[in-house]
Amino acid sequence: MRWVAVIGLVTALTACGAPADKGFTPQGAGASKAAVEAAPATAETVTITDDLTVSIEWPDQRDEMITAFTDSYVNQWKAVASGGTDETYLRNVEDEASRVAYAWVSGFAKTRTSAKGVAKLYSIRVAAVDGRGAEVDACVDTSGVRVVDATDAPLAQQPNWTKPPKSIYLQVAAVRRGDDGTWRVKLFQHAAFPDQAAKECQR
Repeated sequence: MRWVAVIGLVTALTACGAPADKGFTPQGAGASKAAVEAAPATAETVTITDDLTVSIEWPDQRDEMITAFTDSYVNQWKAVASGGTDETYLRNVEDEASRVAYAWVSGFAKTRTSAKGVAKLYSIRVAAVDGRGAEVDACVDTSGVRVVDATDAPLAQQPNWTKPPKSIYLQVAAVRRGDDGTWRVKLFQHAAFPDQAAKECQR
């Protein structure tokens, strides 16, 4: 996969995300060849429920910055499956990311909906690091996910994020190492089709 430069990507993302989203660029970050190419991956399937799984293609170099993002992603799906009672996901986020994650989970809980199927994470990489801050990028494919009602039946009208090409996008997470040494997601941002970054996540 050919990736765009980190700084240019983050600048472009400010026009692609939700209104509350903000761009993130670690100071002094540049895009070396090593930084813009995803490493070979090994796949893992994380079971959320009998009907919902997350497929993660891990890069060879897995670190705490990457797992901060993947833990957040997986735990948000666990919260969705629990109807919002599982609040473990809140341990992985802070600041704006906390508000975004809470709104995502609450959206399902308030409408008594959940999800089934397979969500995929791949081409995960640390795009830039600056001291206690870093940027983690990942491709997300939710085309295999279906939103279901309280009877476990798929909704007749599925959200756009379950339908190609909108279901495949680039997720950007700004992560920060806290005083306790734990990395947490501070900000979520994404690039959706027809953004070039999202197109590069297509397989």
